[in-house]
Amino acid sequence: MNPLSPTRLLVPTAATGALMATYLLLRPYGDGGGSTTPAAAEAFASPWWVLAHVCGGLSLAAFGWLALAVSDLTEGRAGRLARWAGPAGVVLVLPYYGAETYGLQAVGARAVVGDPTALALVEQIRNQPVGLTLFALGLLLLAVSGVATALACQRAGLTSPAWAAWPLGIGVALVLPQFFLPSSGRVVFGLAYALAATVLIVAVLRSRRTMLASTEPALARGRAAVAG
Repeated sequence: MNPLSPTRLLVPTAATGALMATYLLLRPYGDGGGSTTPAAAEAFASPWWVLAHVCGGLSLAAFGWLALAVSDLTEGRAGRLARWAGPAGVVLVLPYYGAETYGLQAVGARAVVGDPTALALVEQIRNQPVGLTLFALGLLLLAVSGVATALACQRAGLTSPAWAAWPLGIGVALVLPQFFLPSSGRVVFGLAYALAATVLIVAVLRSRRTMLASTEPALARGRAAVAG
């Protein structure tokens, strides 16, 4: 394998980690006490609501990109499964994220200017059967892709140590259950997810250095043969 090949994983890994942490750190949590309260209206109407949710959607899209990159560098069923399940999960998740991001922001803005009845639409938006089903299915596919991506990295020797992709893979698999955590738990999850991405980045760089070191003697022999 070309020693430079694993570096293709660095940008999507950094992006998914940083964006997930940003999402869960910046997200207003005023809706934690219910979706029809004044605090919820303020949270939905906040510009931080939009920015945070855009970061969340982009984080999952970046992981889909990572799954594609891993598939390109590996062979076997795990890589193929990661390649199929990751992008498919992103496609199914993003429409619901759009409704959460822009739909609830519009509802919140209407409520804070004197129409609290607008908040009655929140549960209708969040619990729309088709959207909610596709969202859940998309997150399950991303969970499958997370595990498959970690397994593909381990089997292909893309990281040093070999297990280094597993924390991020498990983090992706836990995106669905983290929605049921309290706000403090969700913030901790975001930080842990970013840490898992950092572990993978360090492991990829270590693997690259090892691969470069192993190829240097062969390159030296080749140069000597040409010179001779």
